[in-house]
Order: sequence, then C-alpha cells, then structure tokens
Amino acid sequence: MDAIGVTHLGWPGVGSVEAVASAAGDDAVVLEAPSEGRVGRGGGAGSGRGRDGGGRGRDGGGGRGRDRRDRRDSRRERTVVVELPEELPETVAVVKAGADSVRGHRRVREVAAGRRWLVRADGFWQVHPAAPDALVTAVTEALAPQPGESVLDLYAGAGLFAGVLASAVGEYGRVVAVESDRGACDDARRNLRDTPWASVVVGRVDSALSSGLPEPVDLVVLDPPRSGAGAAVVRAVASRSPRAIAYVACDPAAFARDVATFAEVGYALQRVRAFDAFPMTHHVECVGTLIRS
Repeated sequence: MDAIGVTHLGWPGVGSVEAVASAAGDDAVVLEAPSEGRVGRGGGAGSGRGRDGGGRGRDGGGGRGRDRRDRRDSRRERTVVVELPEELPETVAVVKAGADSVRGHRRVREVAAGRRWLVRADGFWQVHPAAPDALVTAVTEALAPQPGESVLDLYAGAGLFAGVLASAVGEYGRVVAVESDRGACDDARRNLRDTPWASVVVGRVDSALSSGLPEPVDLVVLDPPRSGAGAAVVRAVASRSPRAIAYVACDPAAFARDVATFAEVGYALQRVRAFDAFPMTHHVECVGTLIRS
C-alpha cells in the first residue's frame, strides 16, 4: 500500500481511495467521488474513480470485498474533476468506480485454483489473498461434482466457482452462472471462455430463478450478499431438487435464517466450515453443505 501511495499522497477532490494489489502483481487505485460529484478527467496527471462484491460487492460504496458486493447496485454517477498526485507510480492503474479506466487497464489479474482470473479493479474479489483458494476447496468438497452434472452458480461474481466447477463437470456437464452486476458478468464471460458449457445470465437471482433457468439441477452454489439469499430464493433453489448445495456466507445470522428455511423445504445442514477471511475483525466467512433430508 505504501508503494502504491495510498497512505501518504494527497488526493484532492476524491471522496475515498482504495488500493488493489492483486495476487498476480497488478496494482491499481480506485477513486470514489465525494457525495456531491463524480470523478472525471481533470488537468495534470489525469483523474480518478471509486470501487465494489462483490469490490466484488452489491449496493454501491467503498471496499473491494464483501462490503463492495453489498453496495454495487446502488452506485450513482456524479461529476467532479480531480487531479492525480504527481508522485503516483506510472505502473499503477487508475480506475473510476463504475466507469472506465483513467490510466492503464481496468482489470487486474488474480490467481486462484491454479489459474488466473480477470477482475475489474472495482469488482468483487475476496480481500484475504488466501480466501479464494480456501473457499474454492471448501465448495468443491461440499459438492463433490461429477463429470456430466449440471450446476447453478448464484451470485456468481467474476465466475470463480463457476470456472472451477465447469472444469470438474467437463464438457458433458453444464454450468449456469447468475449475477446481477453487468461488469462482473463481463468478467465472468472472459474467465469462462475456455469452458463453453458454462454460460452467464445477467439478472437478479430471484428473477432468474423464476424465469427460465434449467430445472432440475444436480448442484447449487450460492454466495449471496450480507443480507442473505432470502426465503424466495431458498425455496426456488430447493424446488430444483439438487443433490447438494454449497452456501457461502459472510453473515452468520443471515446464514442461519436461510438454513432454517432450507430445513422447511427438505434440506438439512450437514456441515459448516468457518474461515477467518477478515483478520482482526468480528467477521467470518462460512461454507455450509446442505443435502436433502
């Protein structure tokens, strides 16, 4: 963070600054406009922007991890001109939240599950560098995917779980990833190019489940925002009769509510694994395995 300059450079006209240092060595800053305006191109070295979900979050606002995922959908464009610090290294990409890059590439490369993933600098990706591999392993163990099986990946983000599960089920299987954020869907399509049996659906999960997604399916993974999936999504998932469900959760209370609803529709919680993905905070990431009771 010090090398990027976030901690000691001045950022006039910027509401917040987020630094991104990817596992593949890409550096970027995401500039968030203050409440009265949008980051725009200015004089001097350039301009700035702000970032998601979820990141990669889902309702608008700062934070690359879960908070970003919870806020990305409500982000609004505003107009404000800023000037980048002259001391900002030229190797650091600069991105406006929810908009085009100002300097360098808009996407950074992340590394997980033995391969690289392209993710928008202001998109959702786990904050802890070890979290993607840990969660992929937990989800794969929970679902035990077999060649030829069909999978739904709900709240799919940049396609991390979809990509790993597509490789597991093979070309005779099928994976459908559902994500409401269009930028994340663009990332997912790029990341799934080598597995054409995996497709991406843009839209809210509740709407997609009620309008044309395949049923039944063999496996479901869902990674909802902090508020949880909710009863309607839980019931729609159960109606497809998957043999196993992997639920990735960042809020234990929302997870418990959804697990109770799953129990009402015939799915029992078999196992829960907890991960300290947010060190020195009270937050914990969980992966629950649910099977038909």
